Amino acid sequence: MNQQSAHQVNRTIHDADSHISEYDGWIEGYASEYVRANLDEPFFRVENVPQLKPLIDQAHNRLAGNDPSMTESLKADIFGSEGKRNMIGAYGAVNNIERTDSLDIAGISKQLVFPGLVFVSRFARSKDEKVVWGGCDAMNRAMVDFCSSDSDRLQAVGYLSLRDPVKALQEAKKAIKMGIKAFWMTSDAVDGRAPSHIAYDPIWAVLQEAGVPITLHIGSGAKLTDDYRNTGVKRELAPESMNIETTSPKDLPVLHHSIERWLACMIYDGVLERFPKLKIGLVELGSNWLPACMSNLDIGAAELGRFDLGLRKLSLKPSEYMQRQVKATPLHFEDAGWVMRNVGKDMLMFNTDYPHPEGGKDPFGAFERSLDAVQATSEELDSFYSKNFEALLSLSLIAIPRSYS
Repeated sequence: MNQQSAHQVNRTIHDADSHISEYDGWIEGYASEYVRANLDEPFFRVENVPQLKPLIDQAHNRLAGNDPSMTESLKADIFGSEGKRNMIGAYGAVNNIERTDSLDIAGISKQLVFPGLVFVSRFARSKDEKVVWGGCDAMNRAMVDFCSSDSDRLQAVGYLSLRDPVKALQEAKKAIKMGIKAFWMTSDAVDGRAPSHIAYDPIWAVLQEAGVPITLHIGSGAKLTDDYRNTGVKRELAPESMNIETTSPKDLPVLHHSIERWLACMIYDGVLERFPKLKIGLVELGSNWLPACMSNLDIGAAELGRFDLGLRKLSLKPSEYMQRQVKATPLHFEDAGWVMRNVGKDMLMFNTDYPHPEGGKDPFGAFERSLDAVQATSEELDSFYSKNFEALLSLSLIAIPRSYS
């Protein structure tokens, strides 16, 4: 049930990870006829899983106003309701008015709103550049539209391809003008260019000036390749999974590998030195790995980079760039308190991953227990629940705390 956490009392809460649920070709509807006709196959099609049909029908029935008792049940337990597992039917998953109401119920002031993973799988790696840029435009317009009903609280996250640096700069300017508040990007090298290639500097300059951060999210980098899954033995999933698995157990321990390579490039090659106000959000990628990453970046520069003239130009230790410009969302089942003690108060952000079930049934309680275990101070809690979010999005005004309902 919706119960107020002790950490919520008289405190502003922002949510650094949430999603819309893509349904019935909603985002595809924003694309041109050419783009729709040439999209790649999605990694997952609802119609290929017949067991899902009753759940989809149930969701549409509720959204049509025909099941008020289900709506009240969802509202009564925003994060813990079993109905949340039906991600299309979850309260606020596809209806933006419901989404604002869900924030009021949960006691959340502002929320980063990401797209799902289905539509991006249809255009981001397309060999047809018209599809790539048309897909970016469609996704960005769809996300702005969803968040437009309450754009001060619902912060729209768009997608920016780096396939062509010149076109990417044009798309970034256009998307920022229409209302995109953060860009989800790939963490992999694109067409032989490092993430830190100087061809991208004009893009970073525009983002820095606009106060729009880069976000790397699960799906930004290549997951474990099929070679590592080929054991010679057929892998089986339990029947209740319906053979749906977007992220496997083998993926979780290595989610951050591509991210660490990206960070090494952006820091060692001077991007964060040249753009000191450019912010980076690492979202739904875990946080247990951050202390080791920061230590390894420092060791790499100090021990193996002594003769690298480029590294000599850096004015900070690599870990200090991380603390200054990088924010991250711990998973609710990680020990966020331990991570905070090892990276400092200025990096971690509260998040719910709503409406995805992976966000847990009690994100407030999970983070409260972890932070209380290390006796987090009031200042540290403020940083975790709101200040770091505000720094990521360059919010100049501090939000007024909203009463819990």
